[in-house]
Formats: sequence, structure tokens, C-alpha cells
Amino acid sequence: MVNLRTERGNIPKYVIIILLIMGAFGVMGGGLVAPGLTTIGTAFGAPRQQFGLILSVYTLSAAISLPIIGYFIDTAGRRKVGLICLAIDGVCGLAIILAPSFGVMLLLRFIQGIGIAGLIPVAMTIIGDLFKGEERLKFMGYLSGTISVGAVVIPTVGGALATVDWRLVFAVYGFSLILAVFFFYNLPETSSNDRSKEIQQNSLINYLSSLFSTLKIREIRNVMIHSLIVFFLLYTLVTFLPIYLVIGHGFSELFTGLALSLQGAFAAILASRATYIREYFDWRKRAALGFFLIALCFFLLPMWSKGSYLVSLSFVIYGTGMGIVTPTIYNRATHLPPPELTGSVVAVFNTMKYVGMTLSPFIIGFSLLFILLDTVFIAVGLMAVVWGSITLKSVR
Repeated sequence: MVNLRTERGNIPKYVIIILLIMGAFGVMGGGLVAPGLTTIGTAFGAPRQQFGLILSVYTLSAAISLPIIGYFIDTAGRRKVGLICLAIDGVCGLAIILAPSFGVMLLLRFIQGIGIAGLIPVAMTIIGDLFKGEERLKFMGYLSGTISVGAVVIPTVGGALATVDWRLVFAVYGFSLILAVFFFYNLPETSSNDRSKEIQQNSLINYLSSLFSTLKIREIRNVMIHSLIVFFLLYTLVTFLPIYLVIGHGFSELFTGLALSLQGAFAAILASRATYIREYFDWRKRAALGFFLIALCFFLLPMWSKGSYLVSLSFVIYGTGMGIVTPTIYNRATHLPPPELTGSVVAVFNTMKYVGMTLSPFIIGFSLLFILLDTVFIAVGLMAVVWGSITLKSVR
């Protein structure tokens, strides 16, 4: 058995694989279900205008529960919270198969959102506990790369299963229970027992006061904004790129799916090589470079001639930018906060991710009432340039 040397002693290599799978499961809340929304909603006899609730109740639950999950990550321990989140995800997912009504299904999705919301923060926090410096960046790169691959592969799996039977989509969540078994027998508790006891002895009010004070620190506050902007940009591409390619260029839905897969693949490749990029750029330059490449993607989109397959180059550039910036900000989110508040800060970091994911379709969709999508892409690219410039010039 091959072991890894960590800050908490030697651990088997397969422990990291368990954490990476947990991170991939963290993007199954929407990606797995979204392709089959119509089939699922129809199966429950819901009105077409309510199909979107299947996704929105999950994101609402995740956004509300993440700060509370962060508190328990720091007080109860990473291992306990990880097990509970995996169990909630698996049990509720399987229970939806037997749900008697649309209302009950939505309630189960809301509860399931609590479980799914904790998966990526727990994985990030444990990696932050186990590794420091360059090793932490390397494994954060593996985590963000796995999440990128999951975000591409999972919707394809969900769509294929939904064409056979919508119940198969929710059966996939049962794998969380299998992962929970491996998690229980193989994952050590990585948080400091002394710190956990100290936090438990303090009142919740004092704990929240410390957390708010920590979030006021400029560097940590900026990391939260990084999270919001990165996922605002991502969901701008994911939400409106299919419309742009199908209507604007006349491409098929198959090409659109391949285009999204292409950017995800390049994001995963670059993220897994995060330590190599670190040799040439500090974190500011890496983050700024990522934002500038994302901006370049949006600037180029309106410039390709109609029906040109060269538009694929934009997706390669976008994926490269995401693969550079994502592990950088993941690493910062676990490196900056004090150890006793890492779980909570990481949870807030992920809350901002959901905020960005939610704001993008709303703001961009509203903008399209007044301006063309080409103009929107230029505006979004300028936003990426501005934030990249601010990052590059920020004070250490």
C-alpha cells in the first residue's frame, strides 16, 4: 500500500481518490438532473412552469445551509460532517424515486441540497488540513480538475439515463452511500481536537463574531469575490453558450455539448498542472492570467464568422483560464483563514459560488431584453479584465 506524507501523518493514496470523488459528487445536484427536467416534471404531473423548481429548491437549500455546515465542519469535525452529508445526499436521492407527489419530491430535493452543499467544502477543508504550500496547491488542482470533469461528464450521464427512465437519474445518488462506507472506514479526522473543543466551549455568537471579523480581512474578502465572479462567468458561458451556438451559428445540440466538454477538459488538464504554473507566476499573476484568458474567450465569441468551427478555440481559451484561476482561489480559500475557522470560511466561499451561479442567468437574461448577446459577451469580458487587473495590482 502506497502512503502519502501529510501534515496529519501518513495516509494511503486512495484517501485522496475518495476526496476527489466526493468533490465530483458535489456538482451532481444540478448537473445530473438538469437534462431530464422535462421528463422528471412530467412524471410527477407538475405544470411546465414549475419544472425549474426541481433545480432552484436545491440551490436555495445549499445557499442557506452552507454557513451552518461550515460551523459544524469546524466544531463537530470534518469526518462527521462528510459522513452526514453523503448520507443525506444518498438517502434523499433514492427516496425521490418513491416520492408520491411533486411537493414531496421538492421537499426531498431541498433536504438533499443540504447534503450536496457540504461535499466540496469538506473535501477542500480536509485537503487544506493534510497539505501545505506547493503540495496543497497540487491537490487543490486535482480537486478542481475533478470537479471540472464532473461538471462536463455528469450532465451527459444524466441526459442518457433520463432517456431510459427518470428514476435512474436519482438512483445514481445512491453511490453517495457507497462512498460514505469508504469514507467511514478510511478517512481520518483531520481537524485539531483542541481547536474543536475550544470552539465548542465558546458561544455561537462569539464564533460568528470571529467569523465576521475574519471575513472583513481584505485578502479573504477578495477571495470571496473571486469565487462569485468565477462562477458568474462560468454560468454565463454554460447558460447562454448553447443559445448562441444553436441560434447564432446554426450548430447542433451535439456540437454544443462537445464545446462545453472541450472547455471542461482543458480546465481539468490545466488545474491538474497547477504546481508547474506556480513555478513561473505568483498567485496574483496566475489569477489575473486566468481572468484575462476568460475575457479573451468572451471577446472572441462575437468575432467568429457564422458557422465557423474555429469558435471552438474560444472554449479552449476559456478552459485554460478556468484551469489556472480555479485551483489558485481554492488554495487561497484554505490557506488564508485561521485553522479554527477554515471550514466556515470555505463554506462561505462556496456560498458565494452559488450566488454567482444564481445571479448570472438572472442578470444576463434581463440584459438581453435591451442588448444583443454579442454585446453581453463583450461586457462580461470587460468585467473579467477589470477584476483581473484589480487582482494583479492588489496589495499583498
